[in-house]
Amino acid sequence: MSELRTNKIYPRDGLPAGSNGGIIQVKLDSSGTGTGGGGSVGYVALTSTSFVDIGLEITITPTSASNKMYMLFNLNANNADSSTSGDRLKVRIVRNGSSIWSIDEGLADYGSSNIHVQGISGAYLDSPATTSAITYKVQAATSGNNCSVNNNGISDFTVMEVSG
Repeated sequence: MSELRTNKIYPRDGLPAGSNGGIIQVKLDSSGTGTGGGGSVGYVALTSTSFVDIGLEITITPTSASNKMYMLFNLNANNADSSTSGDRLKVRIVRNGSSIWSIDEGLADYGSSNIHVQGISGAYLDSPATTSAITYKVQAATSGNNCSVNNNGISDFTVMEVSG
C-alpha cells in the first residue's frame, strides 16, 4: 500500500489569480436526530435576542498560516410559536469567540402561522492566519419571539482547510 503526504496542493499549471489550492483536511459536526417534539438530541429553543451555542462546533488546527478555512452550515430551523408574528432567526459563525459572519433574517415569519421545518444554509471563507488551534461555532438568536433548531431534523457544520 502506498501513501502520499504533502502540506501543499497546487494545480500543475499553478493557481489562477485570486484562487486557492486543494483541500488539506475536512471536519464535520452534526446535531439533532430528527425525532422532533423538543426531545431530540441537539434541540435548541431560541427565545432571546442574545446569541447562544446550538451544538455545532469544530476545532481545527491549520497546517499553514497562509491556508484558509472554508465553512458550510445547514440548519434545520423552525418558527416555534404560531401565536406571534415577525419571528426572525439570526445566525452567525464565531472564531474563538468573535463573530466573523452573520445573517439577521435567516428565517422570517411575518404572518401568524407556524412555519415548519426550513433549511437555512450559509458559507464563508475565513483567513485565520495562524497555525494554532481554532474553534469555530455556529450560533443563533431570535428577534424576540420563538424559533428553534434541530427540532425535526439534523443540522450540520463543515470546516475545510484549503491551501493558500
